[in-house]
Amino acid sequence: MRVVHKDLKHGKIKLAVETLDDLWHLQHLIELNDVVTAQTWRREQETEDKLRPERPEKRRVTLSIKVESVEFHPHANRLRLLGVIVEGPDTGRHHSFSLELGSTLAIVKEWKPDHFDRIREAVRASRRPRVLLLALDDSSAEFALVRQYGLDELGTVSHHRAGKRYAVEREVDEKKFFHRLAEAMNDVISREGVRTVIVAGPGFTKDAFLKFLREKFPDLPSKVRLDDVSSGGRAGLYEIVRRGLIERVSREDRVSCETLLVEQLMTEIARGGLAAYGKAEVEQALSVGAIDKLLAADELLRRDRASIDKILEQTRKTRGEVVVISTEHDAGKQLLSLGGVAALLRFKIK
Repeated sequence: MRVVHKDLKHGKIKLAVETLDDLWHLQHLIELNDVVTAQTWRREQETEDKLRPERPEKRRVTLSIKVESVEFHPHANRLRLLGVIVEGPDTGRHHSFSLELGSTLAIVKEWKPDHFDRIREAVRASRRPRVLLLALDDSSAEFALVRQYGLDELGTVSHHRAGKRYAVEREVDEKKFFHRLAEAMNDVISREGVRTVIVAGPGFTKDAFLKFLREKFPDLPSKVRLDDVSSGGRAGLYEIVRRGLIERVSREDRVSCETLLVEQLMTEIARGGLAAYGKAEVEQALSVGAIDKLLAADELLRRDRASIDKILEQTRKTRGEVVVISTEHDAGKQLLSLGGVAALLRFKIK
């Protein structure tokens, strides 16, 4: 994301969308009743004196809408905003913006500290190397791209193995499998600008795959880092995240950071330690200045921000850190199941 212009005196910030992650960030920045201005396509209204009115052509216009709903469609690379036109042609009518990569928009709203945190995070994230994960065993491989909102699971490549008696056929099948993996990897790398691929799994299949790449795809091995996980498939992908392997590649990676914080929270809860969860417990901890890190689910902020706004503000006043956790990955869903808000504490409260 790129900040094009900032006019906080009038509550206005203009942003440029550079990645799919930016659309996800905007989903949580833009709230009901915010005013968003962008260029869009709209049909002119038909004149009533035509006997046989023709369907009017769309023309490019700049409109401002007061937002009524926000919908993020990651697989379509779109963010859809629906609202009432407050400035421009057809004022008072409904219109929807379909934002995508390359879009520019201006947002007028009451800006809060966590909004500025999210913009800074989005700007920093655009400069980080993109990471591709490949969880690989001898029967299948699962691809996922690390995005700011979690893992974007790209799909599975399966491998039908020949029987033990047919060593030659088994070797041929394995090479075909590896060739399909390499082509899929090449496609994602070129499309997404990936700099690093973490290939992890049990056994020696990953080592054989790297050897194959060195022989047949010599440009790829320099991007590959091997590691061990206990399984392939989707479980292997999330084991890569839990073990912090992504952090070794990108020290500021958000998914690993959020996952580790939620795991720390669950550990403290299990042993009755330095943790509080649910609004009532968190407010009690806040009243005595015990909160070190406040974890808030992005879905709760989007759905019912007013219910915890005071908690966010008071946490910052008592020098606690507010961390917004994405609910697009498993750790965020786990936090949401605890009420959407929890805290790691400086000291234990009774």
